[in-house]
Amino acid sequence: MRGLQWLQTGWHELLRGAREMLGIQAFRASPDVRKQIFNRVESSLVEVKNGTVFPFTKINIRLRPRTKSMAREFKAAFTENASLKSGLLRMLKETRVYFHPELEISVELDEETGPRDGEFESSPLYEMEFAGPVDSSRYEIPEIVLEVVRGSAERTAYRLSKERLLVGCLPRVKDREGRLVRINNIVFPGDADEINATVSDMHARIWFDFRRREFCVMDESSLYGTRISREGHTIEVPADNPRGVGLRSGDVIYFGQAGLRFRMEKSSIMR
Repeated sequence: MRGLQWLQTGWHELLRGAREMLGIQAFRASPDVRKQIFNRVESSLVEVKNGTVFPFTKINIRLRPRTKSMAREFKAAFTENASLKSGLLRMLKETRVYFHPELEISVELDEETGPRDGEFESSPLYEMEFAGPVDSSRYEIPEIVLEVVRGSAERTAYRLSKERLLVGCLPRVKDREGRLVRINNIVFPGDADEINATVSDMHARIWFDFRRREFCVMDESSLYGTRISREGHTIEVPADNPRGVGLRSGDVIYFGQAGLRFRMEKSSIMR
């Protein structure tokens, strides 16, 4: 229950602030409502090969307080500063759930309070619906093979199905205070030979772009740069460009002078 774990640790600050504004006695309904909303989102998640997906593009929430004091409570807890919307997005990100990059979350607060015609005091305090279903298979990460063709790494080939891969010359990179800042997935030990010596601590990253449905590579301001050899042509990879450069099966990626051949498995060719 990753969402609930986040809820227990991430909600207390907003809860404290709302209590100060409204008074502890008035602050009763919103924690339960929030918990129910988070539970609804969590129960809609779908497990895929590489992780967990939220398979919709829209979340519509309508808050229906029964009293004026409850309306003030809901406004402070849910709609001011888009707190409910930002909380849901933060939960999805921190629990590493894949979701549509243009996910819309709409939170509306009814101005009218009290029971509606034909309703009782026990009527729901909110309405919630998910819309715009997406194919969860789009979030499955294809399997790739990275074969060492120049230099020496910990392995001669890597068969992987990961969203992100970090490349460098050290397994673990620390800052000047000794704090761990990065763990590289593919390591060319810098003291192995002259070729490996051209690979920086934090040289580059390879990741899967779900929107473009392709793997990309980005240089991270390395000393000797990153480039791609493709069908007899050389493509320079710009430093720190968040879009990166798309990869094709058969490309050879050079990190300094060390090289990896990138290959898509036939069963994982883009749908």
